[in-house]
Amino acid sequence: MILAAKKKIEFLSGAKGKETGGITELTLLLRDKSDENKGNYQQMLNVAQEGVNGENVKVGILLKEHKGHGDLKEGSIVGGWEKKLVDDSSVELVDVTAGISIVMAAKDETELDLMKKSSVLSNKVLKHGFIPKIESVIDDGLKTTHEKLAQEVDEIIEDPSKINLKVQKEMVQSCYFPIVQSGGKYDFKVSAQSSSSNVKYDIITVALGARYQLYCSNIARTLLVDPPKQVSVMYELLLGMYDACLKAMVPGNPLKAVYGAAVKYLKAEGKDDLVESLPKSLGFSMGLDFRDAFLQLNAKTTVPFRQGMVFNLAVSLSGLKLSESARSAVNTKSAVS
Repeated sequence: MILAAKKKIEFLSGAKGKETGGITELTLLLRDKSDENKGNYQQMLNVAQEGVNGENVKVGILLKEHKGHGDLKEGSIVGGWEKKLVDDSSVELVDVTAGISIVMAAKDETELDLMKKSSVLSNKVLKHGFIPKIESVIDDGLKTTHEKLAQEVDEIIEDPSKINLKVQKEMVQSCYFPIVQSGGKYDFKVSAQSSSSNVKYDIITVALGARYQLYCSNIARTLLVDPPKQVSVMYELLLGMYDACLKAMVPGNPLKAVYGAAVKYLKAEGKDDLVESLPKSLGFSMGLDFRDAFLQLNAKTTVPFRQGMVFNLAVSLSGLKLSESARSAVNTKSAVS
């Protein structure tokens, strides 16, 4: 059901009808502006109530977007419609956000192509933007803050010509301010911030995300600078867990199979104690939205993977401590350098 003015109705009428291969269950309603939309609201309710035999009519809403009473601009057609839905006792509001998430998660070929281009952009910004900068900082013993490095990376995403990429500036933007961390303090949430402290030459992490024609991508990497053996071993464990999770991401499997694969891998490696160090989620579906809150790679989501879905897979272990011998080796190395 679509309510619109005459010109839009005429335009949309071409999408309706079996003969043309259009949408068969589409009702087009002509908007009447004579009574501040009261008639329009009632007309839409009348159409929605057809065939419900006196029962309450169920109207799907995006709950987080639904404003209810008085939160939208006074006099707006959307605000009045939402108030009508809340006030009418014959209406039952149903949150359809999860269903829409599932439908939107499966991308067509055009969308997948845009997602790939967005991913290529993120990868090239990391490879030709961040990596040369951090290598220069380490090799030359320079001092710079995490925040400054992140700012420089962000500027490259917003203007890819800085790394000789021929991409129009108006087609790209950052999904979030890049996250650069080092020095033993790490937060792997997408809401983490790059601090104003100087970069330490130890374990450096970077995460960045680019939009290309509004479609999102994300990439994160860990750089180990002369790491103790304990760190290298743990990193290899993470890589193995990543591969195990990736193998679980096939059409038909539930999303929670990814988390299950991570737990199974750790136990198979004799690292049962690290299960509690896993984050609550190992990733999420993405597309026009950077992060879909309903399609999480956690231990509970039963929605199955479908062909064309795109996910950000991010494995990590938090709260790990260096042994005293490893910490002593790091401190000795720092004193020598």
